[in-house]
Amino acid sequence: MRTNNSGYGIGGVFLIAILGFLFFIAGGCKAPARVFKIGVVGGEGKNTFEGFKAGMTELGYVEGKNVMYLHLIIPQNNDQKTGSTSKELMSQDIDLLLTMGGSPLQVRQFVKGDTPILFAGDAFPVESGLVQSLKHPGGNITGVKAAESMSKALEWLVRIADGAKKIYLPYEPDDDVAVMQLSGLNRAASQLGIELVLRESYSVEKTVAEIEDLPEDIDGIFLTPSRKLNQRSRELCLAALKRGIPTGAGVQLHEDVLVTLTNDFFDIGKKTARLAHQIWLGAKPADIPVETGEVSLTINLKTAEKIGILIQDNILAQATTIIR
Repeated sequence: MRTNNSGYGIGGVFLIAILGFLFFIAGGCKAPARVFKIGVVGGEGKNTFEGFKAGMTELGYVEGKNVMYLHLIIPQNNDQKTGSTSKELMSQDIDLLLTMGGSPLQVRQFVKGDTPILFAGDAFPVESGLVQSLKHPGGNITGVKAAESMSKALEWLVRIADGAKKIYLPYEPDDDVAVMQLSGLNRAASQLGIELVLRESYSVEKTVAEIEDLPEDIDGIFLTPSRKLNQRSRELCLAALKRGIPTGAGVQLHEDVLVTLTNDFFDIGKKTARLAHQIWLGAKPADIPVETGEVSLTINLKTAEKIGILIQDNILAQATTIIR
């Protein structure tokens, strides 16, 4: 029989190789588990991200163990900084980019290369060109869109402020999301038989002063997304309360707003986590249809009492949340 120089027969060498392989797969030389590295960008979206993390936890992901979140904040109105943020994030070899808040223009700056991208809460993904269609996004981006809440929120305000004919609507002309909402709101106003009194707003102080001087024929105030106004919505609500004017909003603002119909962004985050899991398992964003978030209706009875409005029980029965 032939032998090698070590004194082992060919069969012995083969046996040792088999034993070594069995030792490896049994865990003697276990390869480290791959970590899902997710880049997170957005100047807003705390509730969305909390929902995303909750969804990832339910799917078995543990932060620091098999998933890692790399956070970078996009500064508002700073396209140069946004571009450098994009390059910095992409250089970290992430597996997925999660975008929350911000404008479609900001999100588009990340659509480079083959890195999968998920948006969470964008209201106009088709109109802004982020995706080709909801069913077939195309490219490397998909996500969960915000449900259309503005027109319905306006309808709820008109319904609760019975007999309303004129609604004051301040908006920030430099906020592209706010401007994109206007065409839909104008159509809704026409269908409701009311007039929207649109006013460009460049500061909270100016808008508060306008509310204090609104003519008597203004029956309500409607608030839309605005980087400047939303942060200090309490001041707008207080001015409206002093005038006894009902307020409505299609975005979550100060609790003194009489009626709010807005997306459940925690739910949007959880839905987005499911899409992230699909991508981690090998699915392509182009083949994952865009999902839509849920909405919730909040009615503030304390505000209603202060301005002398009685809200019918059949309306209250449809509210998700009632502030008493």
